[in-house]
Amino acid sequence: MPALRVLWLLIALVATWFPGRAAALERIPSTRLKREIPVALHVPKEAVIQRWTAAHPGQPMQLVLFLPGAWDGPEDFLREGLAAFLADREAKGELPPSLWVAVTHFQSWYADRADGSFPYERFLMDELLPLLEARHPGFGGTPQARSLAGLSMGGFGALNLAARTGAFSRCLALSPAFVDAPFTSYQWFIRRSLRRTFPLDPVLFAPWNPWSHLGGDAELVIGAGTEDRYHLAGACRDFARLCADRGRPVQVDLRPGGHDWAYWTPVFKDWMPWLVRAPDRGRIVPLANAVSSLAAQPS
Repeated sequence: MPALRVLWLLIALVATWFPGRAAALERIPSTRLKREIPVALHVPKEAVIQRWTAAHPGQPMQLVLFLPGAWDGPEDFLREGLAAFLADREAKGELPPSLWVAVTHFQSWYADRADGSFPYERFLMDELLPLLEARHPGFGGTPQARSLAGLSMGGFGALNLAARTGAFSRCLALSPAFVDAPFTSYQWFIRRSLRRTFPLDPVLFAPWNPWSHLGGDAELVIGAGTEDRYHLAGACRDFARLCADRGRPVQVDLRPGGHDWAYWTPVFKDWMPWLVRAPDRGRIVPLANAVSSLAAQPS
């Protein structure tokens, strides 16, 4: 569609105006996707790793897969200072070392396209994670040593990957896009990518529907800004009630903010200790600065 081609051209031109941001990304070759995938990596300094492993021999370090939203990318992980925040806290000994990868999504919804032409989930699980775990021994390797974090479309993807793969022990989904087939109520550009990726029949869409699988068995935190323009704070409350009805533990972190990085960045920073399994955080606990915290625990 001509309008879509113009949009992507403008995005590409904007990227060329900020060469410093693009230069920080690494490109991961993918046989399945037949292209290179730009990613942002946070790799702890060697001195931090040595200090941690000396104090915790044999204990694996966490690998965190970070999934941006529809209009976001791996460069936002760097621009918002999340990698710098991790490096600072690790250097001070306030966080254990962890390996983070933020990916480019190509409007894939982090799923394999229905016609098999763009198997993005398979890229993540069969190519990206094995490559990183081979390059960086000691990080990840088991579900217990892997976490997921995503926002908006990435929040939807995090819930799905947690449920569909069983490869992650913790999942943080902020402002998750609770989409549902046949996708008739969404804007045309979102509707186009959804229909290209998923079945239109609600029954056939169920394996990707968070309201059906509830994010699987991973420890789960969901959250949204109370001024989110898509009303996702209310959706998170409804999701938590459904989880409670089914005996599925979940923590909901609602606080002032919208559907933007002004909300996402501080919330990600607050939950990083939990995602990387800092020793003093343990299991899910409410945050003191959350404006509304609804914990749905089995009775």
